[in-house]
Amino acid sequence: MKAEFTEFASDSNWVSGTIGNFNFNAKLFDNGSTFGIQNGRVSKLSIWNQKTRLITGSFFDACIVNYDRGWDIEPSNQTVALTIFDAVMDLLENSPKRFE
Repeated sequence: MKAEFTEFASDSNWVSGTIGNFNFNAKLFDNGSTFGIQNGRVSKLSIWNQKTRLITGSFFDACIVNYDRGWDIEPSNQTVALTIFDAVMDLLENSPKRFE
């Protein structure tokens, strides 16, 4: 699976994208931080299935990952969740810097 940006504005730290049937939003900085996932550039990240969100009416029920300066929902040991998380993190951590 390949993660892709749908929004990557030059005037905001917020980015959005898709990977397969999942969407993601992240707060992405140019440099790593102690607040970031593994001290990296991502300080907030949500990955969710939009179809599940619409069916359940619940964002958190649809999430497979939620990080807000700490783990709310860690990627489980399920292969699909880890594969999606790894692909999104690879895209985010290797994306161009915008504010330096």
